[in-house]
Amino acid sequence: MPVHTLAEYLGDISTSHLVVGAGVFALLFWIKIWSGGRSTTWEREWAGKMILVVASPTPTIMTLLDHLLHLPSPPQILFLPPVPSPLPESLLTVLHTIRLSASTNPLAQLHCEPLPPTPLAVRDFTKKWASAPTNITGEGGRRIDAIVLGSGWEVRPYHIRQEGEWSTHQFHFHLLTSLLPHLLRSPAERSIRIISLISPTWSAALPSLTGAKARDDVVFHTGRRSLNTLLLMKHFQLILDTLASATFGKVTPVPGAEDEGVKKKRDKSLKSNIMSISVVMGWAREEVVRGWILLYPLVMFVTPSPKKSIQSILFALSAPVRYDELDETPKVVDQGKETLDKRRTAVGGGDAVRDCAVVDLPPVLSNPGLAKAMYDELEKEVEAGVKKTAEGEKLRPQR
Repeated sequence: MPVHTLAEYLGDISTSHLVVGAGVFALLFWIKIWSGGRSTTWEREWAGKMILVVASPTPTIMTLLDHLLHLPSPPQILFLPPVPSPLPESLLTVLHTIRLSASTNPLAQLHCEPLPPTPLAVRDFTKKWASAPTNITGEGGRRIDAIVLGSGWEVRPYHIRQEGEWSTHQFHFHLLTSLLPHLLRSPAERSIRIISLISPTWSAALPSLTGAKARDDVVFHTGRRSLNTLLLMKHFQLILDTLASATFGKVTPVPGAEDEGVKKKRDKSLKSNIMSISVVMGWAREEVVRGWILLYPLVMFVTPSPKKSIQSILFALSAPVRYDELDETPKVVDQGKETLDKRRTAVGGGDAVRDCAVVDLPPVLSNPGLAKAMYDELEKEVEAGVKKTAEGEKLRPQR
């Protein structure tokens, strides 16, 4: 019997060794639970909604697609990997397997088309998106409820771009600004979320924002890319809120000359229904930690699985909306009552999320001047790239 066999093998081992072994096992089990992080408890009604996932087909992204497709009321998903056409056979096989596993739910719809990171590809995609047949569009045109920008957070060697190819930030900036007119036409009551994934190595590059010398290694470059994403999305949220205030803000008469008329006063308390949220990812074993084969058992213990890695993304997609600033000051009416952690109950535009909670960022990342300068520089780069592409199209011989 198994009990007798086990007793035979353990009979010669001292009690102290058994206690040490049990302690080591308990420690490893605790590390495994701790490394996985929290799981989100929020769910959202996704039936009839659309999510655009712009990301490379990494294990975390494929797990996200699979999870969303298996929800009781799943959204429609348009997966846009930044690869040239045609799609690789290996990717088509994985997507077909995901579709088959969710085929029992007729609401589960997963579509995929390549979206290379080039000005021409972005232009063609947005043109096709805008020209959808009227019988399949609703109020404000084809609806978008969320965009997941899932590239750029992976720790990978420096990529030498081909001529005419966007960087990650240029690609995302061009895509978002091209889709912005469609997003702004959506009903004000629709909650639209733009999710950017941030590498956990972002803090390694933080000294570079305060004048420290930059390092030339893959971890630093990945972290600096994520810092730039945090700053850009902060400023993008400011632009969205300003547009919302200009559109829906209060109109008050301004005393003065009669020909001055009335002037719109910006209502800073008015927030846009389009929210940009940055999600700081965990130390994913495939995208961030790439251990050698001998260290892989240890990597499995101390890093979260793809199923655990997507929990903060799901939190950012599904948590309720917070329309005011995060205020953790104890209230008199709450004394003696059990209160929920406000960082885990809602998300707002411009928030950074980690481990299924809103987190505070260092003050340097809240510098509006630094964020605006980076945004303006990126805007000029994209405008120059689009103009150069348009000029090249004019010079190309017509067939």
